[in-house]
Amino acid sequence: MTAQALVKDINKLVSLPEICTKLDQLMDSPHNSIQAMAKLICQDVNLSARLLKLANSSLYGFSGRVDSIPRAISIIGTTELMILIMATSTMMTFKEIPTQFFNMAGFWRHSVYCGVFAKRVAVLCNILHPDRLFIAGLLHDIGLLAICSKYPDMANQIFKKLGTTEAASNKRIYEVEQELFGYDHAEVGRELAIKWHLPDYLQDAIYYHHHLEEADKPVLDAAVIHIASEATHAIETGAIENFNEEINDMVWPLTGLNKETIDEIHDEALPELEEMLSILLPSAAQ
Repeated sequence: MTAQALVKDINKLVSLPEICTKLDQLMDSPHNSIQAMAKLICQDVNLSARLLKLANSSLYGFSGRVDSIPRAISIIGTTELMILIMATSTMMTFKEIPTQFFNMAGFWRHSVYCGVFAKRVAVLCNILHPDRLFIAGLLHDIGLLAICSKYPDMANQIFKKLGTTEAASNKRIYEVEQELFGYDHAEVGRELAIKWHLPDYLQDAIYYHHHLEEADKPVLDAAVIHIASEATHAIETGAIENFNEEINDMVWPLTGLNKETIDEIHDEALPELEEMLSILLPSAAQ
């Protein structure tokens, strides 16, 4: 089975919440407006509350109080709002993960921290609209989540091999996936992003953060996600001292940064991590 075929099957098994479908249709409608979007979003109380909290969070850094959905939409932007809703909705779309693979709260904590870290790296790189890298970080491992949620037999093979002495010593999970199936969760994630009509920058960031050497175009966003993902993994495993060893050398000339610059981000990012977790996934917040 190819990554494309796997995602085609996944699309038959799961679907994004109805609010995403309706918003997608509205975005393509000539009658689309901030007021029309706000009216639709307000039908979902939980989504409305989450959106207002996000608009008032440090992610967007707005100085005044945002107390209405139309105002929140104007701050976040209609396109980014749609992507953000789809990204946070995946937390409910893929929620039944067998516990032998990983803890869901831990997975989303990793993803949110990667997003927070990526946004801060993007600021240092002078990337336009750095908050979009938060969304890319949030979704960077969505392919792994899809595999574990809907293809537990495949996931079992991956984690079984990953747990062997040979693999554990020098193999990363995407390398094990490639050996077993000929593709990895980054490719599955890109195919899923294509099926969900997510923008090209998200498709590229999801795939190329594990495949920088394959890119035939500048992939600054993917380089940022690569740094953020590796830094998050190093922090979680207590291996931050060896963080530089896991980084693809291509990212430094692409971003203009160095390891010393990245080291400074960690302490600054922790408070924002807890803030984002409290909004998006309270059960994972400490």
